[in-house]
Amino acid sequence: MAALALRGAPLATAFANTAAGTLRCINVVNFIRLVESRFAMDMLQPVREQMALVLRHGLPATWLLQFDALVDGPFVGFLKQHMADDHEVGFWFEMNQKICAAAGIPWRGRPDYEWDPDPTVAFTIGYTPDERIRLADAAMKAFHSTWGRHPRSVASWNLDALVVQHLADRYGVDAFAVCRDQIATDGFTIWGAPIAGYYPSKTNAWSPALNAANQVEAPVFRMLGQDPVYYYTKQWHLPDGTPLQQPDTIEPVWVSGRSTAFVDAFLAMLARGPSLGFAYAQLGQENTFPWDQQAKAYPMQMAKLAKLRDEGALHVETMESSGRRFKQAFRQTPAQAQVQLVDPFGNTEPVQRSIWYQSRFYRANLHFRGNIPFLRDITVYSDRFAQPFLHEPTQQKNVEQKMLAVLDGYHWSRHPGAIDDDAAGGYFLVNGERLVLTGIPVVTQTGQSLVVTMSVGSGRVLTLRFDEQAITCELAPRDGTTLEISFQWDPAKAAFRDVTPASATYRWQAFDYRVVVRQGRATKIPMGWKVSGERTPIVLGLAQHA
Repeated sequence: MAALALRGAPLATAFANTAAGTLRCINVVNFIRLVESRFAMDMLQPVREQMALVLRHGLPATWLLQFDALVDGPFVGFLKQHMADDHEVGFWFEMNQKICAAAGIPWRGRPDYEWDPDPTVAFTIGYTPDERIRLADAAMKAFHSTWGRHPRSVASWNLDALVVQHLADRYGVDAFAVCRDQIATDGFTIWGAPIAGYYPSKTNAWSPALNAANQVEAPVFRMLGQDPVYYYTKQWHLPDGTPLQQPDTIEPVWVSGRSTAFVDAFLAMLARGPSLGFAYAQLGQENTFPWDQQAKAYPMQMAKLAKLRDEGALHVETMESSGRRFKQAFRQTPAQAQVQLVDPFGNTEPVQRSIWYQSRFYRANLHFRGNIPFLRDITVYSDRFAQPFLHEPTQQKNVEQKMLAVLDGYHWSRHPGAIDDDAAGGYFLVNGERLVLTGIPVVTQTGQSLVVTMSVGSGRVLTLRFDEQAITCELAPRDGTTLEISFQWDPAKAAFRDVTPASATYRWQAFDYRVVVRQGRATKIPMGWKVSGERTPIVLGLAQHA
C-alpha cells in the first residue's frame, strides 16, 4: 500500500474539513448465474476462487444468485458449506427460462439460450407491470423455499420503480443495486442517475425522490465502481497514448481494474476524499467472466481493501448491512460527493481531474481538462418524471434511459468523447476569455454543501459552492470585471428550449423543466445560453418543485 499512501498524501493538502461522520461503505458483491449461454466455461471456478480470497482476508461478502443458480446447480450447496457468518446471500434479478416458467410467462429469449442478455428479455422493463410482479413473486417464493427467508439484497443491471417498491414493501428488501451510468453497453444506456446511493422515486428507479411521500424506503446503490474522471467520455487513454474503449470501472477483468494506479487512486478517494454524507463502491465480479480474466486483479483488490479495512479507513460490509445503515443514518437522500484530484491513470497530456456533487435535487460535475475548469454535467430530478418503460414493456434492442439534463457534456457535444475545446460544457469567462487554473483546487465541505476554491491567475480566486438546491459561482476580487458561465453545446442535440433573464427552460421526452437564475442575468447565445454576474455572485436554482 505504499503507492496508495503516496497518492493520498498530496490530496490531504487540498482537502479541508473532511467529515469524520461520513458513511463510507464498500460491498464485495459477487453475482452468480448457472450458465453462460454464449460460450462454454466452468461457472463454479470463479465462485470458488472468490470465496477463498474473501475468506483469506476475513472480508464480508454478498453473493447474489440468479434464479437458475438458486434452483439448480452446485451453488447453493457450495455457499451453505463455505460462507462465513458475516456473508449474505441475496438475489440477482435477471430473467431466464427457469424463472419465466415458474412465473407462468413464455420464454422470450433465443431458443438455444437459457439466459439471454437482450434488454427486452433479461430485465423487468421488458415485461408488463403484471408480469414483473409475477416474476418478482416467483423469485421470492423460490428464495424462501431454499434459504428459509426472503433476500434482503436484490440487484440487477436494470430495475424499475414498480418492482423496487413491491420488493421493499412486501418482502422487506433492505438494499437494491443497479448498473453505473453507461453508454450503449450490453444494449442499454443509463445516463444521469445518482453517483452512489439514494432513495428512489416511486415513479423512477433511476431518480432520487424529492418528497418523502414519493420515496421507496430502501436505498439503491450504484454498482461497478466507475471512474469519476474518464468514464464520462466512453473512450479514454493510457499515459502511453493507447486508446481504450471498454468499461472504465474497478471490475478486475478490465484494464482499469487491473491497474494498481487506478485502484489506489479510486480507493484513496473513497477512504480519504471529501464525500459529504455518503461514499460507496461495489467490488467483486460476476461468474460469467472466466477466472483467468479475474485472477490478476481480484487478489490485488481484496488485499488492498483488507488493508484499508484494518486501518479503519473504509467499512466493508454486506449489501444488506449497508442498506440498513443507510436507512438508520438518513431519512432522505443525503448530499454526497466524489472528489478525484489526481489523474487516475497518471496521464499528463493533459492531466484530468473531476469533482462530483449529488443531492436529491440534482447532480453536477466540475471537471478539469489540463488547466481549464468547466461544468461537464448538470442533471436535475423531479418526482413527476417517470422512468422510461415504467408501464409499457420496451421492445427496443438498444434501450435509452436518460434523466433530465441541464448540461450533458457527452451526448450534447459535436464529437462525443473527444478532448477538444468544442466539447459541451459550462465554461467560466471573464471579459470573454476562459478562466485558467494556476494551482490545484481546494475542496471543503460543510453540512450538505461542497465548496471548491480555484486560483485562476492575476490574484483572482474562483469559488463554486454546491448546495442542496443551488450552485453559486463567485469571482474575487472583481476589479470591475464581469463573470460569466457560458453553457455551450450542439444545439441540434440539446434539450434546451429558451431563456429569459431569470430562467432557462428545457424539454426532454415531453417533460418540461428549468433552471432559475436567482442571481445574475441569463441571455441566449448561438450555442446555448450564458449567465452573467456583474456585482453579485451567480446563483443557479436547480430544484424542480412543481
